[in-house]
Amino acid sequence: MELKTKRCRCCAKDTFERLDVKAEVDPFFARYGLQIEVSQTIDIPLFDWGLRRKVDRLPSGLATKIHPVLDRLRRGHVLTGLSIKIPYGFCTSCSFLAPWYEVGDDQLRDYYAFYLEKEYKQARTAFQPGFAQLGQVMGSKEEGESRRNQHEAFINPYLTRLRQELHKAELALLDYGGGSGMLLPKLDWVKGTVLDVDSSSDPRNASQSNYDVVQCLHVLEHVGHPLETVQQLRALCAPGGLIYIEVPLEFPGERAVRAGQLPPCHEHLNKLSLKAVEALLAAADLEPEVVQTAEVDFLHLDGLTPVVRGLARRPFRN
Repeated sequence: MELKTKRCRCCAKDTFERLDVKAEVDPFFARYGLQIEVSQTIDIPLFDWGLRRKVDRLPSGLATKIHPVLDRLRRGHVLTGLSIKIPYGFCTSCSFLAPWYEVGDDQLRDYYAFYLEKEYKQARTAFQPGFAQLGQVMGSKEEGESRRNQHEAFINPYLTRLRQELHKAELALLDYGGGSGMLLPKLDWVKGTVLDVDSSSDPRNASQSNYDVVQCLHVLEHVGHPLETVQQLRALCAPGGLIYIEVPLEFPGERAVRAGQLPPCHEHLNKLSLKAVEALLAAADLEPEVVQTAEVDFLHLDGLTPVVRGLARRPFRN
């Protein structure tokens, strides 16, 4: 006896359906994130390390055909020898794909309080020896600078226009989940504040509630309830201000979901499509300015990664 449909944590409609198949979970995240005890160690394969970046240099048509082959090879080797599965659900209204049960943010903070710090890297390398090479690049200064440059190239024109609209000499910007602040725009007229995701902070603990801009990059795929998180960020944004979210595009398509072909859960609980991001902004009562797909170069991922960008404005009403 199981509930088959409930309210979606992305669009708030009662169209989130339990899937018949379950999704595989990375053993390290199962142990330290979901806190499911795992005793067997699994290594991360590095047999194709460097191939993705080389493929990106090929003609786009050929590269598009080769990347899915590499993805299948990686999926076929990452979780060999051990299968940990959890139930997943799919929203027929907004295409939100996520665990059927909501994972509590307090539970996840146990994991992300140490994310990419020395203790995290040591634990993950002990659990998955292949992570040692990835860990040298993941979260590094070089990767941070690369990500900031790519982020600035997109966001700066909108910040400039907002500054002109508001007739302000300086914009107050909040980065939720920004860690060390590596994604804060380097502009003299932007005063940046970081609210990190750790064991003691959430969006409601920000020092003020009238930021001109609130940005949240590559966080919503990790949280238990994306809509509640965006609603909390909305409350921190001044009326007329901008909210920017960015998430990886890992949604495999409705046909694949219906066929039971679910992507594995490697820290990213939620798989948000372009449609899901549009629905998320609407459900949070935000007015979309730009919702689009793009590609970002994460150095540790060895090539271009598809993302969804959502830039919206908090209405002046309420």
